[in-house]
Amino acid sequence: MARTPGARNYNFDAKRSALLDSVITFALSGEIRRPSLRQLALAAETSEPTLRHYFTDRKGLVIAMMAELGERAQPIWESLSQPAASIEEAVHACFRHALDRMNDDLFVRMHAFGMVEGMADGDVGQAYLEHVLEPSLDCVCVKLAGTPGAPEDANEIRTASIAMFSPVILMSLHQHLLGGRAVAPLDDQSSVRHLSNWLGGAISETA
Repeated sequence: MARTPGARNYNFDAKRSALLDSVITFALSGEIRRPSLRQLALAAETSEPTLRHYFTDRKGLVIAMMAELGERAQPIWESLSQPAASIEEAVHACFRHALDRMNDDLFVRMHAFGMVEGMADGDVGQAYLEHVLEPSLDCVCVKLAGTPGAPEDANEIRTASIAMFSPVILMSLHQHLLGGRAVAPLDDQSSVRHLSNWLGGAISETA
């Protein structure tokens, strides 16, 4: 019996997941760019109509990619969000984690891809915020808020998370994708140690 037009295949979710895996691998390798639907279809070894069947259009596909990237990062965020014994230790733990992530090419490319796509399309930007950027900030907020000696002001905690996350992203983009390693190399460990000491002390003093 022929399938009703618009009806899902019996293995719809598995096929959709496989397509997402293929296009994410393509998007996070090589140059950071805004690939066309045709390029994404070629990377997934499928057709543009097939991608439209599963994701409606290019925007729907990119939004689905953001959601999938967020799902993949959930275990990392959950682990990092655990409270520490003190604010200084919480900040140090976040920056130790950041040092590892700065040298993770997929981490850098995930955020770069999200920013490039998000600034070109408002709906995609909201998806990047919802699924990737905000959870990255929120896990730091949760860690700080649950740690003894944390500031009571939620806005202060959120500002602290942004102050911690921002230099990590900038340093990662600077060194990995903008040619900074060749033009102006940074000592990652020294830079992160200074940031950790400065911000750990500053947050503790204002708590």
